[in-house]
Amino acid sequence: MVFGCRWAALRTVIHLPTIKCAKACVIALFLLVCAAPLRAQGSPPAAPADPAALPPTNDPKEIVRRALDEDQNDFRLARNYTFERRVELKILDKKGALKKRETNTYDETILYDQLCSRRIQKDDKPLSDQDERKEQEKLDRLVAERQNESDEEHKKRLEKQEKERQEERAFVRDVINAYDFQIVDEDQVDGHDAYVVDAIPRKDFHPTQPHADVLPKLRGKIWISKQDYGCVRLQAETLDTISWGLFLLRIHKGSVFRLDQTRVKGEIWLPRRMSLNASARVALFANDAVDWETTFFGYKRFTSGPRILPGAAVVDPKADPPR
Repeated sequence: MVFGCRWAALRTVIHLPTIKCAKACVIALFLLVCAAPLRAQGSPPAAPADPAALPPTNDPKEIVRRALDEDQNDFRLARNYTFERRVELKILDKKGALKKRETNTYDETILYDQLCSRRIQKDDKPLSDQDERKEQEKLDRLVAERQNESDEEHKKRLEKQEKERQEERAFVRDVINAYDFQIVDEDQVDGHDAYVVDAIPRKDFHPTQPHADVLPKLRGKIWISKQDYGCVRLQAETLDTISWGLFLLRIHKGSVFRLDQTRVKGEIWLPRRMSLNASARVALFANDAVDWETTFFGYKRFTSGPRILPGAAVVDPKADPPR
């Protein structure tokens, strides 16, 4: 029973950074340059300048700035895409032997301008009838809340989303100021020619945004497309122990987070795979390690706007939540 409670708590923590609260996870904070579809689906930013029209540059800081601009464009276009996401979570003992493994697959879509996550498989098998009912009830409740939302509530929700987006943009400025960027190589990844840029923490960095104090504890390497400045790959290594979630998740020094992206329909860079290696320790599993991997697939373009999924029904939003 105790192990079951710990496992459930861990699944909650690991799940959070894969959806709206990406910036809340200390590792995902560093991934703001390339986590467009995982962030809140608020008002889209204005489209940046066409990368092809920009003058050539070999300045690594300018290259990273352009990558950030391209991310803003991806954020705008990501509102037009649905996808599926498979999460695999393992607990390993101190010898590296597998103690527990679980996979969950989710359908991700935009419902009433909000990213909606619906679990569709567990351990690569269809959900039980009970779990399917719970997922349906959560979806029905969201539909009911949005359909019964007043103009004032809608306005406040959009204002909150805009505030979060502005905070993210301010955090990006801290990312620029937190590192010295150096072009260390050129590489070809999945057919894309890319700059390989090291991000080395600056000792004189002073954070201005919440959570930005974690940046000096991360050293990164970014593969940036030479053609359009999209982030093809990103790897971040922890230089010191990082704790998150009231010390529930403790990522130890030497842990490596990796993100690989793919070019979709020639217009947008979207995640293909995210992973955190087994150096990550969890306070509730003091002698164990975590191995986490999320894969993204099935990207489909759709027209922005309310989307009612098959089987969705309206329920009383004031009713008791499903158990």
